[in-house]
Amino acid sequence: MSARDKKSFLYFFFFFFLLILLDKMFDAHCHLDFNLFDSDRENVINRAYDEKIGIITCATDNAGVNKTLNFYDKFSESKRLFMTFGISPTNFDENELKNFVNNVETYKDKLIGIGELGLDYYWIKDEKAKEQQRKNFKNFIDLSKKLNKKLVIHSRNAENDVLEILKESKINAMLHCFSGSIEQALDAIDLGCIISIPTAACWSKKRQKMLAQIPVENIVTETDAPFLSPFPERRTDRNEPSNIKYLVEKISEIKNLGVQTAGDITEENLRNFFKFYNLIYNLS
Repeated sequence: MSARDKKSFLYFFFFFFLLILLDKMFDAHCHLDFNLFDSDRENVINRAYDEKIGIITCATDNAGVNKTLNFYDKFSESKRLFMTFGISPTNFDENELKNFVNNVETYKDKLIGIGELGLDYYWIKDEKAKEQQRKNFKNFIDLSKKLNKKLVIHSRNAENDVLEILKESKINAMLHCFSGSIEQALDAIDLGCIISIPTAACWSKKRQKMLAQIPVENIVTETDAPFLSPFPERRTDRNEPSNIKYLVEKISEIKNLGVQTAGDITEENLRNFFKFYNLIYNLS
């Protein structure tokens, strides 16, 4: 057997065992740095791990970055916890913006992506402020290109402008907690974006309609924890990554798939978008 054949043989068995060990579901976006997790953060992460649920946690300010780094180093060796750094589109503080860029550049090798960031016209109504948001967004897109990092986009009530800027920039992204129209979702998919659906789709008729009408191959799952509980009677309860299983069950119901199949597909969508297993295991 040649050296090349031996390498191929070893890769085959590596991938075989990796597929066995891979998480069967993924929480593509949550905020484990938030104070609501301070008392039991380790238990929250372990509950997800126990159910073979992977996690991408997102810090959105300087304090959150420091907190995230503290627990990330403890759990990242499991290859199930990944992180992104972002900044709220409603944050115009120059020091915060500089800190965000500095943190991303400093810890770029630990980051799976950049975000959440983008545009928010729900809270921001002033046209000058919106223009500043767009300027910041374009600068952050340039940063993502420079560092070769995928973007996680916040687009609340600003979907058209977000899609226009992404199209101009010739870049795709993960559209976090997407709440635009089905037509906008399909336009985003045409740009190469993936649509992240939150656990609120377990009870939201609007989000269920979205799930029904966009291809499952373009969907990933998120909790946005501690927000957007999957339980209609307890919508203000703290959410957590282990609850992603309820969303996967809803997807399987709407798409007429087995639960394991729905989990496998949405997990693979996320993995292919971020290419994070290739990155972690140094595979090409």
